[in-house]
Amino acid sequence: MSHDTNRRDPSAPSEEPETSDRRGLEQTVARRSVLAGVSGLVAGSAMVGSASASDHGNDVALPEMEGPIDGGSQTGNPQTAAVHDVESYGYTEEEYFFSGTARSDTYFGTFGGLADEDEYQTRAIVYRPEDEADFNGHLLADWSNVSTGIDMPVTWINAYEYLMREGYAVAVVSAQAVGVDTSSPIGDLGSGEGENLVAWDPERYGDLEHPGDDYALDIFSQVVEGLRTGGADDSSLGSTGSSDDSDPLAGLDVEYVLATGQSQSAGYMASLITDVQEEYGNIDGYLPAASAVTDYRDDLVPVLWLNTEDEAEGLFGDIGGGDPPDDSGQFRLWEVAGASHVNYWLSSWNAAMIARDFGGEDAEWDETAAGDFGTLEDGEYGDCGGNYFPARYAYSAALEALRTWVEDDTEPDDAPRIEREDGSVVTDEHGNVHGGVRLPSIEVPVAEYDARSCDLEGQTMPFDDDTLEELYESNDEYVAQFEDAVDDAVESGYLLGKDADDLLERAQDAELIDDSDGYWWQ
Repeated sequence: MSHDTNRRDPSAPSEEPETSDRRGLEQTVARRSVLAGVSGLVAGSAMVGSASASDHGNDVALPEMEGPIDGGSQTGNPQTAAVHDVESYGYTEEEYFFSGTARSDTYFGTFGGLADEDEYQTRAIVYRPEDEADFNGHLLADWSNVSTGIDMPVTWINAYEYLMREGYAVAVVSAQAVGVDTSSPIGDLGSGEGENLVAWDPERYGDLEHPGDDYALDIFSQVVEGLRTGGADDSSLGSTGSSDDSDPLAGLDVEYVLATGQSQSAGYMASLITDVQEEYGNIDGYLPAASAVTDYRDDLVPVLWLNTEDEAEGLFGDIGGGDPPDDSGQFRLWEVAGASHVNYWLSSWNAAMIARDFGGEDAEWDETAAGDFGTLEDGEYGDCGGNYFPARYAYSAALEALRTWVEDDTEPDDAPRIEREDGSVVTDEHGNVHGGVRLPSIEVPVAEYDARSCDLEGQTMPFDDDTLEELYESNDEYVAQFEDAVDDAVESGYLLGKDADDLLERAQDAELIDDSDGYWWQ
């Protein structure tokens, strides 16, 4: 059975995974996450109307754009460049610099008052289809997460397969000072130096400057505007200023802009939604991820908030938690059962990138191993070995739901919430949570997906042979149940066709139960 409804079918080569740095990376991410305790504390729905990129009229400034950038004293490529092969998808990867004068956040919305202004120069890594005919009209702007002290994408990593096979343009935007030119107060990758762009490669990035995170909202908005317009002064959308002749999207006609950010970056998404959207309106939909949400605007543009199980009880016990909000207006919340704040796919990708950019090693990236959900003989399971639940499929499905919502006004159905009792999530006899957005890996499980231990990493505890045989009796029965769960998830919109085929193939290859003696019905 094929569930493939997607456009592109790349065949990128697989390599052996880089494992020596992975655990350290996971622990680093877990220790250093600067989680937005106020990331969900945005203004309530006090105003009526819709502010979208097609009907706003305020003055977001156009930045100067320079690129593509090359050279440098490190790898000769952008820091945090892709470790996967983008060329096999028919894509290019280029880095551009953006500069201008940014307003401080006091200019926007509920902050009120006049704004300070300061100069900045930052960067974005831009991915686009080489063939204009493959472009779907959507630009995804991913606000880099700097919780580890360096500039890391998150949504791009979790959803790159979907984004490229569907023809998006993607910009990974360095919006915060820690990623650009400011030493992290949170920690380091081991050396204590050389994490931000300027320190890492002054030959390539020495001209970058960031006035501080009070200016981050406007910097991100200006980068989006430069990408959306190609640098042209678009008075119909209110953009002002000028740009040079550099067009990072090479003339692609951007019809819609989606913005995304995870964890502390989701806090900035909340501020963009609440305080910037009515002023600038150059973003058409938002995907904040993995962060507390307690109040929200549901009257501006579509917002699909994608949370993991980790956020259901509150992060570190005091950020978020409580009863989740209901879906309403242009707001939807997905709580992905089994998923942790930091998943194994994400941490494996980051480990390969860190080995290359900070260790001088080859970036070895194996999608087969990184995409495992607890079925491999040599998986790093057990105590704090990482959460193998395949949350990336939910990222792809959420982006597709947001795309169709923005493009066709097709609202997603209300999503079920993770079950809670007295502030704690409710689990079954195997330790897996009840309720929430459910993918086949938790509907037909082969492991306990503990999303809430080991700080933000979680862990995976594969079932023993007796439990597997009690649940499924044979591999054929396991696959049959898994296929039914795949069909249900596709029908619900939580799993896309191409991802369904990939996930089902992994289940078929698992061979979890010893059928060597056979059964009378085989």
